[in-house]
Amino acid sequence: MSVWKRSTPVMGVFGLAFAVSSFAADYVPPSTAVSKVNSYRGYSELTSAASGMDIDQYTYNMTTWQISNGGFYKAMADKYKSAYSGGQKSEWRAKDGGDLGTIDNNATIQEMRLLALRYKETTNSNYKAAFKTSFNKALNFILTMQRSTGGLPQVWPKRGNYSDHVTLNDNAMVRAMVTMMDIANKTSPFDSDIIDDATRSKMKSALDKAIQYLLKAQIVNNGNLTVWCAQHDTANYAPRSARAYELESKSGSESAGVVWFLMNWPEQTEAIQKAVKGAIAWYKKTKVTGLYFNKKAGTFDKRDGNVLWYRFYEVNNDNYFFCDRDGASTKTQDFTKISEERRTGYQWAGDYGSALLSTEAAYLEALEKMSGTYVPPPPPAALCGSDTCKTYIDGVNFVDIKGAKEATNTGFVGEGYANVDNETGSYVTYGVTAAKAGEYDLTIRFANGGSGARGYDIYVGDVLVVQGVSMGSTGDWTTWETQTIKVPLEKGYSELKFVSTSKDGMANIDYVGWMSADLYAGEKDIGGTTVIGTRAVQAVPANAAARYYVDFGSRDNAAGVYLKKANGKIFRVNGAR
Repeated sequence: MSVWKRSTPVMGVFGLAFAVSSFAADYVPPSTAVSKVNSYRGYSELTSAASGMDIDQYTYNMTTWQISNGGFYKAMADKYKSAYSGGQKSEWRAKDGGDLGTIDNNATIQEMRLLALRYKETTNSNYKAAFKTSFNKALNFILTMQRSTGGLPQVWPKRGNYSDHVTLNDNAMVRAMVTMMDIANKTSPFDSDIIDDATRSKMKSALDKAIQYLLKAQIVNNGNLTVWCAQHDTANYAPRSARAYELESKSGSESAGVVWFLMNWPEQTEAIQKAVKGAIAWYKKTKVTGLYFNKKAGTFDKRDGNVLWYRFYEVNNDNYFFCDRDGASTKTQDFTKISEERRTGYQWAGDYGSALLSTEAAYLEALEKMSGTYVPPPPPAALCGSDTCKTYIDGVNFVDIKGAKEATNTGFVGEGYANVDNETGSYVTYGVTAAKAGEYDLTIRFANGGSGARGYDIYVGDVLVVQGVSMGSTGDWTTWETQTIKVPLEKGYSELKFVSTSKDGMANIDYVGWMSADLYAGEKDIGGTTVIGTRAVQAVPANAAARYYVDFGSRDNAAGVYLKKANGKIFRVNGAR
């Protein structure tokens, strides 16, 4: 999304007032928040259904299914494989009859995205004209369905039931707002002449009203901002019920999408900041640990490390509840009291808030950078176990690599990390000097965002010294863990070569550290014998301790180049010992 500059107190381009000091910077939302909002831009349901077809033909067929008011019905992707040939275009009927358009389940919104993309890319002038007409009808559907207070209902025209409420359920309104933002902002694929400037301006105003609605609809308990219901009244913003088992409530599920959107909004007014912080505080307060909802079995099970939030909480307090198809009379906190059909047929709980809580620090940091008050924290220490490493080599300070230096994924120590190529045999090499021969405990800090462990071997020069070890998945490329490996080293300088044995390469290496005072980073003059390399010796095991070395006379030998064979005998290269 675009980010607008700030200097003195002004009105934002969408009419939101803000005031910041002259040294304020642009607001840059946390990467996790950006990623979450990106997930609301998808339309793969359509492209998957169109697989094997001419995509422009599929999109044209789609336009023939458009309802006269400009909307589309949901779950229509397969029907778009053929043009409309008669019958109802929607399974829902308007209160006064006729087909209903909806934004439920990404309907109408995903069609708008595909229409805009194909308008830009098609070379067929007839298709191009049809796509532009259809897109503008859908855009007008969004503008027309919006209530005067700014909220977006599930359907238009009115259906005469809960669908007429402003609908956050399944992120319906939030998905629409992301598309409205992209249209107003000329974000691809809406960066063409498919929409004129006058209509784009209307979309900006509509988006401003939608944001104001969300801020006014946020539920307040005892003076504290909390979260939202899945449906709200179009006129007075109050929580509203939907189906019989979906009573007025605070929603642990749907509220997360609202927070992600507000966290992405480029103009972080005081009202938006309070809304985001209030919601995060509520998620902290209501977090449940050690419990897992097994929907298939219809049970809540104990599970160490798991966290969850319930789907529904009382509007005026934080008591969770469940409800059966008979409505309010069946409301209970005892899950076993609702029918088996409902226990296994609805998502009563889930991990709705963990990502929000883990993004809080990045959000607060982004606000500080925007206001000019940010003070960078001191760099993290390189740890070997629970202690600070006596010595470490930054991952980017390698001797050689089949890969690259990177500093993209946060959380590393130092200047970055080593990212080897995603193939078997990729490697990274680090130089060390041992004051004496022996086994050394090396701590390796790494991040592995892949789903499985990534194997590697360690060579000292050309000699394999550690075989068949691996770096397990850390779950994310910004999550770092350590492992300690014993590595045998001869006295002197050696090059440690970490070689991938996995087709996806190794994990990213942040640093290699140790506690021993007898080991140094890089090449160091320690006197005596300096190991300058290793070579395998014919007719002896590959891991034999064969070495070429230079002796400067410190071992009662004449200075010169020597070969130490696997049997322990030493020969001077330019003459007998």
